[in-house]
Amino acid sequence: MWIFPGTHMPLGRRHERSHAIPRAIAGAVQRTGSLLMNGAIAAADTMMDWQERARARRDLSMIDDRLLRDIGLTRFDVARETAKPFWRR
Repeated sequence: MWIFPGTHMPLGRRHERSHAIPRAIAGAVQRTGSLLMNGAIAAADTMMDWQERARARRDLSMIDDRLLRDIGLTRFDVARETAKPFWRR
């Protein structure tokens, strides 16, 4: 049949239009999913950086004075660095 029942539109065109909307929705969902995935990856990277920074500061606080002198740091330098919150560089 050339005309879709209840319309004046040829069957082929109505069929094409009916697939355009789901494709547009699928594209929007895919883009949104990509944005969410990128955001989740960025958040995980940030948390891993924070954990590494906290661990490094904890390790620095355990170094003895002789090793600190070897690397050119003082107890004051260590205290200043370890007093920083984990999110601050």
